[in-house]
Amino acid sequence: MSTIKTAKGVLYELNKAGYEAFIVGGAVRDHLLNMEVNDVDITTNARPYQVAEIFRTVPTGLKYGTVTVLYKDEQFEVTTYREDGTYLDGRRPEKIEYSDSVEDDVKRRDFTINGLLMTEKSEIIDYVGGRDDLQYKMIRTIGNPEERFNEDALRMLRAFYFQAKLGFQIDKQTREAIQNNRKKIHLVSDERILNELLKTLSGPHLKKAFKSMVTTTFHEELPGLKKGIEAVLEMDEMPYTDVFFTLCFALNDGIIPSEWKFSNKHRHRYAQAAKLANSGPKYDAYELYTYGLELSLLANRVNYQLGREKLMRGQIEERYEKIPLQSELDLKLRASEMIALTKKKAGAWVKDIQQQMILKILKNELKNDKESLTTFLMEQVK
Repeated sequence: MSTIKTAKGVLYELNKAGYEAFIVGGAVRDHLLNMEVNDVDITTNARPYQVAEIFRTVPTGLKYGTVTVLYKDEQFEVTTYREDGTYLDGRRPEKIEYSDSVEDDVKRRDFTINGLLMTEKSEIIDYVGGRDDLQYKMIRTIGNPEERFNEDALRMLRAFYFQAKLGFQIDKQTREAIQNNRKKIHLVSDERILNELLKTLSGPHLKKAFKSMVTTTFHEELPGLKKGIEAVLEMDEMPYTDVFFTLCFALNDGIIPSEWKFSNKHRHRYAQAAKLANSGPKYDAYELYTYGLELSLLANRVNYQLGREKLMRGQIEERYEKIPLQSELDLKLRASEMIALTKKKAGAWVKDIQQQMILKILKNELKNDKESLTTFLMEQVK
């Protein structure tokens, strides 16, 4: 975490050494909006090696003129004024050139509300109309939006992120450029898209962002999410992240497109919960044992938000507590006892019979006690 108060100390030291330096970007924006500030970036005409002569630094992005300054138990990314060369990969410039003008540096950035500067004495400097756009609650690119999105296509998704976070409108020209360039989002790595979408989903104005995605048809470029986003727009309550993805994939016939680089744990979670939600769940003993409590609650929440069933959290939890066993470890006859009783070698047969026992117990066709299970076992191995 870094604070504006401490950042001003970094500006003071740079100014004292004869350099220009400003707080820039989101920290200035959020400060002016009276929002919490967590990360403070600094821009300066000092070169990285000159910054390192003044502070203890870590070379975190020397290729792009950035070092991390360690100052008073806080960390600040300090970047030299620069102009970007041609963007060849839709993500990063092929090369950068240092500049002596902070105005040049600001004009390479994404949105006007992120192009504001703050001096050590808290003076706000605005070369791009960011202050007006804050006042009028507008998200607008710095300069030509077609050029900004051609430089880095992820900026289109970042427009929706800022809308979800701030509740601002997206400027008409910027919105039209998103629609025109939406297919270029596929130039961006899957990981970057997922990370930006996850940030967007946590925004308090998510519904407004989803509406803009649909208006610009950008949502059609997010694999497997189109129907889900359209469905969510009809809801009063926005789903939290796990519900959103499960809902989308349930409406996508249970298919999770490979483009989404979830962890194996999350991919399995969304696939299983979507499958259960689409199965017309009964939340009986067998389903609760098979899917577990968390996935059952998730499937129910998805179906509730889709208008398929009532919210049954209390009932599902109560039923889960009453199922006769929750895993094979609850069987009153251990695998080692089964082997000893039958005098057979260990093998797949043990697991097979355990599964038969579990199914019958869940259907109330067999009691989970040692005597009943032993009788069943001996009948199976005759």
